[in-house]
Amino acid sequence: MNRNQFSYQVSGQEINLPIDPDHIALKFYEPFPRSARSKFVTENKLLGEFSKRVEIPGEKFTIFTLLGQPKNSPHASNKAFTFLNQSDEIKKVIPVFKSGNKKVVATDRVIIGFQTTGFDSALLLKKYNCEEIESSYNEMIVRIPEAADIFDLMRLIELEKGVIYVEPDFITIGSNNNRKNDYSFTESIDKIDDKKDLSKLQYALKLTMAEEAWKIQLGNKNIKIAILDEGVETTHPDLKEVIEKSFDATDDDTFQEPNSWDGHGTACCGLAAAQHKKFGIKGLSGGCAVYAVRLAYTKSPESEWITSNSIIRRAIDWSWKSGADVLSNSWGGGAPSNAITNAFNRARENGRNGKGCVVIIAAGNEDAKVSYPGNLDEVLTVSASNEYDEPKTKFSQDGEYWWGSCFGAEVDVAAPGVHNLTTDISGSKGYNKEHNYTDFNGTSSSTPIVAGIAALMLSANPTLTEKEVRDIIKQTADKVGHVPYDRGHNHRMGFGRVNALKAVNAALRVTNNGEPSERLATFVQSSEELNHLAGTSINIF
Repeated sequence: MNRNQFSYQVSGQEINLPIDPDHIALKFYEPFPRSARSKFVTENKLLGEFSKRVEIPGEKFTIFTLLGQPKNSPHASNKAFTFLNQSDEIKKVIPVFKSGNKKVVATDRVIIGFQTTGFDSALLLKKYNCEEIESSYNEMIVRIPEAADIFDLMRLIELEKGVIYVEPDFITIGSNNNRKNDYSFTESIDKIDDKKDLSKLQYALKLTMAEEAWKIQLGNKNIKIAILDEGVETTHPDLKEVIEKSFDATDDDTFQEPNSWDGHGTACCGLAAAQHKKFGIKGLSGGCAVYAVRLAYTKSPESEWITSNSIIRRAIDWSWKSGADVLSNSWGGGAPSNAITNAFNRARENGRNGKGCVVIIAAGNEDAKVSYPGNLDEVLTVSASNEYDEPKTKFSQDGEYWWGSCFGAEVDVAAPGVHNLTTDISGSKGYNKEHNYTDFNGTSSSTPIVAGIAALMLSANPTLTEKEVRDIIKQTADKVGHVPYDRGHNHRMGFGRVNALKAVNAALRVTNNGEPSERLATFVQSSEELNHLAGTSINIF
């Protein structure tokens, strides 16, 4: 590596990738047993402990901590690259990049977007000695020669006739766990009885007026919520009756059961769609079906999520093509991607027979600006509030001092994101080793609440377009939080904290082909609320 800057283009904008000065990725020559690798690392003064390595599944690259000073300088990385590339044991050395709190690696695959006409894939593959892995929607995933520099090769490919974009099929590694092991919210956890109605412990139901909304409209099983996450436990008592389809995008298979320690997706699913019964919790959508879609996983307890751009793209495309109405995405923070953005656009434009899937994305938990993909246009980006209807910051009253919701103009709405009681992997697995339920936090928990409300709205009025759903959710949100709203918007609360009752009522009042909806809301809103709704672009009667 003899340069300090790496970049590629997304939507015509140059994306510069900062090098992570603390990590480096190595590919060893094979066969080279683990004992020999351990000895090499131990004897090498540039690399950290072998036991703390991260092996990237299927890639034959291993990420190591990079020692040496000055660690905050790219020159230190250049020195390490030069030294390690001269080693007889190392086949290839590549940089690790930083994207927010995630580590990003460009291995040996690129994604090429191309025009319908004027592009000759066979000629390009032959010219650059590349191998096509898969192709769809005018996009092709390609393996490049092992000796090639991926960024140099991309610069050449993007000049070829008919090429719209070329980007690495990034491997993204990072934590999805916003929990703190030495902290628990005992007020709710101590009261858990798996055989009793736990909905009274779900404060979010009260703040969002979900219980009042259910008196008007329960979820319809014909409305499908795709939970794009690390897998959902399909046998959980609160979830087994609502999960209709499943897909594992990490290996292109229908079996998506999570690892026993991967409880994130199961927790998200419960908040969005847990079945309404005499015991357990209640999901916001109350009756809608779920598509469980696995797009990431951890290799072991307390390890970090691993996924790639092509995996995420595959998960999104499977969801909308399979009939999902709402896509709930409690993940983010990787490098921006044309391929992922295009997949979301296909869902919004082609899903639901052209009415569009509602795409809902977590803002993030880094108490910083909203990152990709939450900063995309025409999606619903969700920040976190708390049980006091405050914006979630490191100083809010909820006591979770170690995190704050991401913020910015991209935030559309807020939803409760701390102390949310929800489903956990059953038995002694998952987050809570004693119960089938757990305390869940982060914008990861806010997002499925909004997804559940969106599905409830579509249950009330399935003729709504995805844009109408987004507009209604924003326009009916409550201006809470004791914060100023400039032109109706606050950078931490968006257009306010979501209100399920108002959103469902507004959905029922949207006209269908110029005629009133067949069903009227039986809950009468105040004249102030009706005047508020009447001032929007939605057709109210």
